[in-house]
Amino acid sequence: MKRRAGEWRSRLLLATFSTALTLGLAEVGARVLLRPAPPPPPDGTPISEISPTLGWRTRANGAQRIRRGDFEVTIAINSLGLRGPELPYEPAPGARRLAIMGDSFAHGYYAEEPETLRGRLDAALKTCQVDVLNAGGPGYSTDQEWIFFLEEIRKYRPSEVVLLFYYNDLQFNIDRMGTANREKPLFLEKDGELQLVLPETDRTPLRRGERTLERRRAPTFHGSALWSFAASRLQRSRPDWSRRLSAWGLAPDLSSEPPAEYLPFAPLGDRERASVEEMWKRTAAILKRFRDDVRGAGAGFTVFYVPARFEANEDAWAFVQRRYGPDRQWTRDAVRTRLQDLLVSLDIPMVDALPSFQAAERTGPAAYLAVDGHWNARGNEIAFESLFPLMRRAFSCGS
Repeated sequence: MKRRAGEWRSRLLLATFSTALTLGLAEVGARVLLRPAPPPPPDGTPISEISPTLGWRTRANGAQRIRRGDFEVTIAINSLGLRGPELPYEPAPGARRLAIMGDSFAHGYYAEEPETLRGRLDAALKTCQVDVLNAGGPGYSTDQEWIFFLEEIRKYRPSEVVLLFYYNDLQFNIDRMGTANREKPLFLEKDGELQLVLPETDRTPLRRGERTLERRRAPTFHGSALWSFAASRLQRSRPDWSRRLSAWGLAPDLSSEPPAEYLPFAPLGDRERASVEEMWKRTAAILKRFRDDVRGAGAGFTVFYVPARFEANEDAWAFVQRRYGPDRQWTRDAVRTRLQDLLVSLDIPMVDALPSFQAAERTGPAAYLAVDGHWNARGNEIAFESLFPLMRRAFSCGS
């Protein structure tokens, strides 16, 4: 009996030692493998530069190979600062122009040029002598797009302007900080007029490699890189479970506060509702002036609503609700339907391709890059298929 008890103790000690050794080796491996990689050197020349009025803009003659987790493309900027082929300001005799304006969905930095919305429309309308401009600015909001039209795009004398509108335009239209925490212009309303506040662009940016001299280390939780890795995976897959575990100290704290740009889908309390109302009021004033300036330049003005991936994909929408807590009343169509009503009141046509994007996400092939969240080749194709009939009629281009 004593010998059997001794055997069990030996086995238990061996199992404990083996488990501790395995976890120790896994921890060492995690600390090595999970260290943040240094940023890769740019493959090409800069494609963005500081702008005193826009905050930033694409840089003339820049060219760069961009590599991300789910795409790899080459971006080339022409001599006048637009992505796409060289086009002079003055159209050729008999030629007409279509300008695609908006943020990164319009710019298409995640796709090769022929696969972008501009590239597809240009190929389809070429026989009708229509030049299509890529007038998108990565990270732009509606206010920057309006300024960009006044400063640059109207010089091309477009006959039609299509503005791509994304849900986060609402928040950035009332904010001095844009995407990636960059300074941007801001319009303030005073006595019924919009007053422009220019960005502070005199700050000298840090050069690559100067941001930190701190040794790169893997993130840890309770001193463990392996535990931190497991906790971060849980946050991305089941944030609701992660939040419960954090109450017991078994996972890092995870805030249930959504980013400000999510508030139009689920405002909570008077303060957030007031902020959302201010977003819509400012956006309405900008769109009205934008419309007037485009039409004053002799062009038609259309808005294309760009649905976010979580508006089209059921799993992504469920994740948003789990991530930011059940206390909010989430309304998936909140931005799209209110924008539609606003545009009707402003007499601006709207292209709504949400049903097509939802069908693609439901039955495949998917329309969005799973990690990056922008359109993939199928997403650009859906946008083209939704917009092309309207533009074909606008330019009387075939039947």
